[in-house]
Amino acid sequence: MANLDTLYRNVASKVIQRCHGSIKITKHGKILEVYDVNRHIWSKGLAGLIIKEECKNADLREWEFASVRKYIIEELLDKS
Repeated sequence: MANLDTLYRNVASKVIQRCHGSIKITKHGKILEVYDVNRHIWSKGLAGLIIKEECKNADLREWEFASVRKYIIEELLDKS
């Protein structure tokens, strides 16, 4: 299980790096908007797509995407 935690954390950090940390989040952990440098746009619904793309690049299954999202939110809330 520890290996999965580190894998999820690595994928979460890749998502944050891809967005250059430009993720607007509420204090309760809801992702509002994301800036994607590959597409050069701010979007409200793009967070799920970016997470999905990075998870597919890491060969994760669809049911593991929520775990990665949890680590993204934790890391962003720790920074703020």
